Amino acid sequence: MTSINTNSHSNVGLGNAFQQGVTDLNKSAQSIVNFAQDAVLTGTLETASERAGRSVTESRSVADTLINSKQQLHLFDASARVVDVADKALGALIDIQT
Repeated sequence: MTSINTNSHSNVGLGNAFQQGVTDLNKSAQSIVNFAQDAVLTGTLETASERAGRSVTESRSVADTLINSKQQLHLFDASARVVDVADKALGALIDIQT
């Protein structure tokens, strides 16, 4: 269990949480773009007959791309919540200390 640091440097942890949240937002956004490009390329570079002849393993790679994209959306949402909580906590500290 983590304890809350109440000394004058407690906002450093909040800044780190905020920064990590923003970093994770950027990583997730880039991953979503990459997965979307993979899905589009997979869907447009093949004819219908080529897709029909694709093996189960290759078909799974398309499904995996879509699943990974959905996972990144969840990670993006979670990172946004981290940023929101850090922002609110920092705002509360500013209100308390002023």
